[in-house]
Amino acid sequence: MFANSLYESIRYISDIIHVSQARGLTLEVSTDFEEFRRVRSAQPERSTLYPMYDVASSYIDATNGFWIKGLDENGELVHTQAMRLLDLSGISLADHFRLHRHKYMTPGDTDDPSQFVYSPTPGSQRITGRVCYHGELWLKDGGGKGFRGTGLTTILPRMALALSLMQWSPDYVFGFMYPLAACKGLAAREGYMHMEPGFWHTPGSSESFAEWIVWMAKEDIEHLMRFAPGELYRQLEAERGSKKKSSGELHIARREWHRPRSAAVS
Repeated sequence: MFANSLYESIRYISDIIHVSQARGLTLEVSTDFEEFRRVRSAQPERSTLYPMYDVASSYIDATNGFWIKGLDENGELVHTQAMRLLDLSGISLADHFRLHRHKYMTPGDTDDPSQFVYSPTPGSQRITGRVCYHGELWLKDGGGKGFRGTGLTTILPRMALALSLMQWSPDYVFGFMYPLAACKGLAAREGYMHMEPGFWHTPGSSESFAEWIVWMAKEDIEHLMRFAPGELYRQLEAERGSKKKSSGELHIARREWHRPRSAAVS
């Protein structure tokens, strides 16, 4: 990466760090996946750690992976995400899924992931070379007091994308997403420009699990980083604040109307 590009990337990540700190979130980057395994094992409310990021199942260290954690003002873990570099030279992502399918299915979806295959998508059949897998992205909900649903969902994934570009300059980055989340706009919020429906299924059986793939090429990430993440965050937070205000005004109006409990409210 040239010096000017490196400088712009540093500014981009710095913007994300500053916005997060102003929101009460401290971000740290680590390559210690033994620690990541301990952190994830201490979260019984979440599914089991994905095998591709688990040192007990896969070879992952500072040479091919990093993870990000976010701590709130009380030092509580409220955010994680991870990135792993894969060498897919001479093989497509679709073929990689076929060979390593048991490492990508959501733990707990089935007792025997090895019996499932991922239905090839157009993108997965084209993706090859140096490829990064982006996953384990989580934000604590907190019953309205947490970080989920805020503008942070737009800037945090962009930090991992920017770091992967700076460290490995991958040809592609991909991840998985549940259809409902994708259709609600999560893929766009995270910055992904390509999204394809897909599913895990057992050949010869009707059993299947829908899971879509999101992905970007290197030039997509470079284009994404032309747009200041902090500005998008502020726009979304302003919109969220406007909706809260409108909701409050409507709530007052309903009390003044003395609307009967049995009345239907659209």
